[in-house]
Amino acid sequence: MAAHAQIVSFGFQAGVPATAALPGYSMLNPYLDTGRWTVGPSVEFHLFRSLSFEADGLFRGYEIAGVYSFSPLGGVPAPSSTLLTETFRQDTKAWDFPLMLKYRFPHEHWRPFADGGYQLTYESSDLCEVTSCFPQPTSCGNLGPGRSHQSFNRRGPVAGGGIEFPYRRFKIAPEIRYTHLTGRINQITVLGGFTL
Repeated sequence: MAAHAQIVSFGFQAGVPATAALPGYSMLNPYLDTGRWTVGPSVEFHLFRSLSFEADGLFRGYEIAGVYSFSPLGGVPAPSSTLLTETFRQDTKAWDFPLMLKYRFPHEHWRPFADGGYQLTYESSDLCEVTSCFPQPTSCGNLGPGRSHQSFNRRGPVAGGGIEFPYRRFKIAPEIRYTHLTGRINQITVLGGFTL
């Protein structure tokens, strides 16, 4: 059936973020930001010929890991033998729920589109930390690992744009999407949508 004759369309989205998972993260040394991807189902309600409402449920995961050194005396200068080094790894799983209006511009085959709305995000993280002395760990020993779990909600506006084109029975829609979430987190994600 033609897209304008359908009431509801189902599909899925898959892609990768183009920005750091935690932009502006404060560390003395560089950190690793890896394992990032996003995928999930999508449903679209066709309101008019060119206007529709889209709701996605996108699951993503990422890992932050790093090592940094600090003085136990705070800002007071200390010999290097008293500096501590902390190794940490944070594994995060998140669900993004963007709710958007989508407008398709008229075109015979290739249909550019723009969408925008609001996104709700739920994140759950497991943090593992190990602190020991530096540069002589045996001088004071390993202080042992510490584990903690945290979860929080974020929300904010979302907007994007792309081009939709037919391929056999599918409609393929590559898209670039921008999201501004609470905590001053700005995300840019490259997505590919596939709809029946």
